[in-house]
Amino acid sequence: MLVTTKVKPLLRGHFHQAMFFAALGAFTPLILRSRESQHLISLLIYAACAIIMFGISTLYHRVTWTPKRRALWKKFDHCGIYLMIAGTCTPVASIGLSPESSKILLTTIWLVAFAGIIQSIFFTNIPKYVSSILYLITGYLVVPYFSELHASIGMENSSLIIAGGVVYSIGAITYALKKPIFKPHIFGYHEFFHILINIGAIIHFLVINDLVK
Repeated sequence: MLVTTKVKPLLRGHFHQAMFFAALGAFTPLILRSRESQHLISLLIYAACAIIMFGISTLYHRVTWTPKRRALWKKFDHCGIYLMIAGTCTPVASIGLSPESSKILLTTIWLVAFAGIIQSIFFTNIPKYVSSILYLITGYLVVPYFSELHASIGMENSSLIIAGGVVYSIGAITYALKKPIFKPHIFGYHEFFHILINIGAIIHFLVINDLVK
């Protein structure tokens, strides 16, 4: 059952809706280009996680739910962020790291993401700044492996990974501080946060797309 109890910003959810459909188009040729089964599996995981995150975010933010269902979709939405972080790391680690390093990193990041999902389900109402810190910690698990990644994937792709991480980090700060405000009834801090997430996702997609030879 849907209700109209609160007026949301005019552009709430539109940017992730656009990314959902863009992702559907972008991932298809990426997956079809894969020649190795291990890479194919990692790309399927990556694609599924990204599509799930953008799809859930679209439904959560575009639809005006009852309070009870909104609380449920909020849990799904926060779970999707952890899926996106671990999912993006999966092909980067699988292709760019040695088998041993890849195994350690992916085991670690997926265990942390799973813990984050549990937190999102059972402890949803933690402060935004705490959620932001947890997202950043999960994403920064790749940092100890960056020198190996740099040697494997080159300067350009390494720079793009850093650039995407910086954009995501700014997004996390925006989410935590609830700023800048802009025009809340049309385009608020949350819409700006979504745009930054889109940009970070596109930058990291460019890296992964280049890694698939």
